[in-house]
Parts: sequence; C-alpha cells; structure tokens
Amino acid sequence: MRTADFDPSFLITVRYELELQRYRRAVLSVPALDEKAVIETKDLLFPGEVSADGKYSLDEHLQFLNRQGAIQPSRPLLVLGMRNNLVNLRSPVIQRGKAYAVAGENPERSVRPYFGLGNRNGRVVLACALGEGHGPEEWPDFYCAAVPVLWDQLSEDELFDLMLSEAADHSHLFDLPRGKHPLATDLTRHAWSRLHAVFERNLHADLKKVSDAMRQEVASFDPPLPRSEDYFHAVVGDRPDGTLFCLFGHGRLEDLGKRAQSRGCRRAVCVENSGSIMPTLLPHGVEGEAIPLLRAPNFRPRGRALMVFELHDARFGTVPEPDSLAVDRR
Repeated sequence: MRTADFDPSFLITVRYELELQRYRRAVLSVPALDEKAVIETKDLLFPGEVSADGKYSLDEHLQFLNRQGAIQPSRPLLVLGMRNNLVNLRSPVIQRGKAYAVAGENPERSVRPYFGLGNRNGRVVLACALGEGHGPEEWPDFYCAAVPVLWDQLSEDELFDLMLSEAADHSHLFDLPRGKHPLATDLTRHAWSRLHAVFERNLHADLKKVSDAMRQEVASFDPPLPRSEDYFHAVVGDRPDGTLFCLFGHGRLEDLGKRAQSRGCRRAVCVENSGSIMPTLLPHGVEGEAIPLLRAPNFRPRGRALMVFELHDARFGTVPEPDSLAVDRR
C-alpha cells in the first residue's frame, strides 16, 4: 500500500532508555481540564496542521503546576510526555477521582477495563482502571490510560488482542500512513478508516467482542495488512521493586515490550508515539534550563498531558545492560 517513490534526506533509528529509581512525588498536568472546555479527539486522517486547542508547551505546563502549588519550583524535575491522553480514543485520564475523555467517549461506560499507569500511595504503578465494578474514585490522585505492550504472563496472541482493542491509532500496529505523513495515500487512509470504524463501534465493548471484530476486519484485507516495524514509540514499564523503566525507540510495539521485559519489567504501556516524544530534565527546577533528553525530527512541542516527577536530586548514571544482553569480554 505504500508509495515506493520516496527518497528521504536522511535516515534515523533510536533506542533510548531511562530508569527512574528515586523520586519525591509525581504529578499530572492537564490544564485543559481547568478550562472546562469540550475536548475533541484528534482527527488522525486530517492532512493539514492539527489544532492546538487545549495543548500547552512545556513552560506553560510547568507554570500551571507551579501556580497550583503541585511542585516545588526549585526542585529538580523530570518530565515525560503523555501526549496520547485526552487526544485519542481509549486514552482518558482520571484526576482527583473523576474520569475525563475526549468527546464521544464515556470511560465509565466501558465494560472492559483500561490499561495504563497512575499514582497510588505516592508511587507510579501500572494497573487497570474502570471497567465493570470499578469506579474512578479508586484513583484519587491520577491515572492515564495507555496501550499495553507487556502485561504479566499474557501470551503473544492475548497481548495482540489487547493492542488491537486499545490502540486508537492503527498506525501503531499496521503500516498505514495517514494524515500528512509523506507516504500516506488514499489506499492507506481508507484502510485505516475501515479499522477505525470497527474500533469506534466497539469503543466500550468487552474485550472478546472488540478483539474478535478487529481481528475479523484485519483478516478481510487482501493483500494482508503489513505490520508497522519502524514507528517511534515511548514505553513505560515497572519493576517489582518500584523502578520505572522508560524506553523510547522504533519498532513493533510487542518488541519494545519484550525489551522492557528483558530489563526486569512485568508490565509496560505505550504512552506516546511518533514526533511527540519529549523526556526533559530540569536540574534546577522550573526557572532553570530545560535539557531535552530526546527529540524526534518531527517533534511537536505542545501536548495536553505531561507527567512531572520531582526528584531528590539531579544526579544520574548509566543504565546497566541486562546480563542476558551483555557482551562477554573475557
């Protein structure tokens, strides 16, 4: 389905890893919720510039949190983008025990739970939220839904069902350029639309119903849909000791999940994609220099949601290579 006549000026691939072992607290910034405005979902097929409504720059997010007294302005800060939240379907947030989503989605109606990460007892953990029998009050601080790429002992087929059911942007899973992507065509946009129509019809349905419907639609394509091998994702995983492992890189979602697993994670979710990756360190707090730790060539500086970690200090080290991947230098 892709256009062969495409000659880029340069090629790039990225794998960047970050471990967060010690932090004082974590807060979520979503200034748009204070505006009490209707939050529209992003039109992922639109070929022009995307609306910036309800999206804020890093400085604006930090000033918002500072005004609220949510962060100590002189403390070192680490920022992670949560750009999919309140932009895509199946990407709601819970703040102070109340659920919020884009127009057309009611998270509390969902029969199947959401997968993601939230603040519980002062630590960020990966867990499910909402679904039958579970309300937003279970998350009195915050929770962000995301796409699971590793979850306990799920098999590859079970994990793929979850990804099909939770990834509102089908370019995460299949090689379907859309919007203003230089390789987007009428064929790829139409294929993306077919998948999305099924996804929307089953937005709040149970897992078996939506995964069966999505698998049936995927199987109806001739030739088969190619998998996405080089999309740029941001993945956050957790270890049993409470360490958060952040992985930024190109590749299949489940392969990034396996990488997180090799780093000792039991669960991992995709929170961002493509050009919106924006881990940033502010070693001297809000008024100090912001040091980008990673940017994609198509980086977009504004987003609806950021997660900010207040650190004990700005010291850092090198992530050790797992024993299973280490080079034997004997």
